[in-house]
Amino acid sequence: MITNRKPLGLKTTGQRQAGLSLVEMMIGLVLGLVVISAVFNTYLGTSRSAQFSEGLQVMQENGRYGITTLQRGIRLAGYNPEGDLEPFDIANSNESTIVVRQTDLYDCNGAPTAAAGGIAVNTYSHDAAEDIITCTGNVGMEAMPVVEGVERMRILWGIDADDDDVPEHYIPYDTGIEASQVVAMRVAILVNSGADIRTRAGEELHVLLDEEYPTNDKIARHVFSSTVLLRNRR
Repeated sequence: MITNRKPLGLKTTGQRQAGLSLVEMMIGLVLGLVVISAVFNTYLGTSRSAQFSEGLQVMQENGRYGITTLQRGIRLAGYNPEGDLEPFDIANSNESTIVVRQTDLYDCNGAPTAAAGGIAVNTYSHDAAEDIITCTGNVGMEAMPVVEGVERMRILWGIDADDDDVPEHYIPYDTGIEASQVVAMRVAILVNSGADIRTRAGEELHVLLDEEYPTNDKIARHVFSSTVLLRNRR
């Protein structure tokens, strides 16, 4: 008699294992999470690095441009090829403002000064609420932003008391300053990155000439300063 029995020890196709076991699935999930975490951390690190570099670059550009602009404006104080000109308007200056007078075809707003006798009176002022330095001309009469990201500005006036064109001391603004005795200016600005670019907050003490300014946050800051000798003293 012929039977349809299958030989012992042989497996049929239908008996093969299908799918994954629970252990294999958990291992796969863990490996996937590890890969995703590594990719995310790499992306996050790259993004933070790019943000930090961009913040430092903006801060450096603003600082250099701000100091250069103030240097140029102060250095031209009193310039007048036809005679003496009072370099500063002391009465309208203050601790965060310098009013500079010079002969120029245009004021700092770009307005022609012909109607004002060719004299440009430019007011450089720090706006602490907006963190900017502005310049307002005597003809344009509009506060034009000069540089952004300036958190603090400090100005010291170099006084020559013995008429040797050398400042004996530098003092903060005072209504009693004699414009004829001012032979130099010191100016310092504290420029910030404009946003949090550091991973941790840290205490810092920034020195602006004779003033100390503490901070404690994730914003990067740097002090830019310069001493300008007046070329057109009366």
